[in-house]
Formats: sequence, C-alpha cells, structure tokens
Amino acid sequence: MKSILRFLYSFLLIFAGIAHFTKKEGFIRTVPEILPAQSFIVKFTGVLEVLFGILLWIKKGQSVTSKLLALFMVSVFPANINMAIKEIPFQPGGKPNKLILWLRLPLQIPLIIGAFKLGRK
Repeated sequence: MKSILRFLYSFLLIFAGIAHFTKKEGFIRTVPEILPAQSFIVKFTGVLEVLFGILLWIKKGQSVTSKLLALFMVSVFPANINMAIKEIPFQPGGKPNKLILWLRLPLQIPLIIGAFKLGRK
C-alpha cells in the first residue's frame, strides 16, 4: 500500500512541478500579491516539487524528506487560500469554479498526512 501511495504522490508532485514551468503564468496568479519575486517563487516551488517527487523513492533520508514535504505542503497552502478567496480560475482567462476552489482546500490535509506516512518505517 505504501508503494502505491509513494507512486501516486511522486507522480502528482512531478506533474505539478513540471506544470510550474509549462503553465507558469497560471501559477504566478496564485501567489499572494504581497510576496515579491512571484515568478521566482513559482519556479522554485516547481523545482522543489520535482525534487520531492524523486526523493520519495530514495530510502536513505526518508524521514527527513517526508517532514520537509509536509512542511512544503503547509507552506503552499496560503496560495490555495488566495486562489479561493480571489476566485482565480485554474486556466488564465477561464471561469473560476468556486466550489472546486473551496473544496480543494481540505485536500491539503491528506497530502500533509500522506507525507508523514511515507516517512514512517
């Protein structure tokens, strides 16, 4: 079961990380305006997501990786809240689906819990 969780989590992270570069403008809009260097933040978090997706498969340091991943998931949560409050659509120029924007917020909790579970022996 843990290997299935690891595969799904890793796939999600790598896919999302790559999207930070291929759909950069969409991600930039989600970064709270108060933060400087929004383009850098999007690229940096994209690199971190790909890196975490790879590190999940390296046994050595799994405990540290899982804790850092959980912390990362907590740190990107404000962008998701910003997206919901400001009704920012997933596609630039698209129509926001308010229900999905708000329903995805609680999904961060299983991502945080899942990160911790992957670090347990």
